[in-house]
Amino acid sequence: MTTARYEPSALPSGHELQSSWRSLSVARVLVAPGLVEWEQSPSDRFRIVAHLRGTARFEADTGDGRWRSASCSPGDACRIPPGRPISVRCRLLGPGPMEIVHILLPVEIFRRHLAEDPDGRAADLQSLERLAGQDPLITTMAAALVRARDTGAGQLYADSAAEYLAAHLLAPPHGRPAVSGALGPRQMDTVVAYMRAHLADRIGLDDLAREVALSRFHFLRLFSATTGQTPHQFLTGLRIQTARRLLEAGDEPVGRIGVLCGFSTASHFTMVFRRHVGHTPTEYRRLRRGHG
Repeated sequence: MTTARYEPSALPSGHELQSSWRSLSVARVLVAPGLVEWEQSPSDRFRIVAHLRGTARFEADTGDGRWRSASCSPGDACRIPPGRPISVRCRLLGPGPMEIVHILLPVEIFRRHLAEDPDGRAADLQSLERLAGQDPLITTMAAALVRARDTGAGQLYADSAAEYLAAHLLAPPHGRPAVSGALGPRQMDTVVAYMRAHLADRIGLDDLAREVALSRFHFLRLFSATTGQTPHQFLTGLRIQTARRLLEAGDEPVGRIGVLCGFSTASHFTMVFRRHVGHTPTEYRRLRRGHG
């Protein structure tokens, strides 16, 4: 029998997956070939286990005394609500190792989203439990979180990722406008969280429409009716808002801030920033710090 090999800074217990991020914890785990057994006491956070590499057959008891079996392969994600003890027996189907990523999300993030539920339903995170199932969005995010953690990404990145993951988990399988002619609050949350989580990337209309299961044309019409802006205008506003915070709060080079906020070049960043704020990024930082 073998046991899961955890990174030195990441142990199984939810309270021990520590990082400098406040809004979520993340740990990469390599599972060696053979039979693996793992037990976890109840956590006060929502756990996601994303499978990045390798295939395995496992049995799990998530607190009800009933062992259930499933297979997991790359692209699968397991969801474990808070308050559940976990017992797992797992055997790799191949040479291994299997690579998985544990993500822990505070319950407060889900509560914020549920508070805006138009139906006013009480939070029921237990209904989100799933042993295994394809969710390439979560596995892609999990790999990105590990890379971001290892390269020193800041709290803003973690906050955006946590909000995005919560919105994704709470969204219905197929989005429908809550009100005719407009995006519903949860749909809007999902789109904004996606924008924030991918601020440095090139985001297309198809990417946003896919998040709420709408055609690009239907999505564009509903988004514009909801916000009074096109998705591009709204995204640019988010990028400028984030750039202002970064300019005020730290000493990151201006060019680097532009890249982090999704601007292709320093000159493009300067031009757009001046158009929205009335000053160049350098002037804005100096003025906000009282140096001119």
